[in-house]
Amino acid sequence: MKTNEQLLKDLLQQFIDKSGRQRLYDERRSLSLWAEVVEPLVAQNTQCKDIKNGVLKVKVTNAALRFELLARKSEIIRQLNDRLGVEVVKDVIFR
Repeated sequence: MKTNEQLLKDLLQQFIDKSGRQRLYDERRSLSLWAEVVEPLVAQNTQCKDIKNGVLKVKVTNAALRFELLARKSEIIRQLNDRLGVEVVKDVIFR
């Protein structure tokens, strides 16, 4: 027998599927996954601002960290998409 939590999860997934909002849902999930994909120090010094059309915008506190993140950009994109289970993030802009 399913728990209330599982029933609610199933109901939400059905709503997302029927409303055609899966892409939007996945994009929003990518924002919350940022802190899980990068190291804690990076997470503390960055903030995911937005994602639109697969382009994630991240605010970075200093230039040295921005340079490091630019060098790791493709790895970060791959890790985010792996966690999502679908290719959602196509690019990351560090500002």
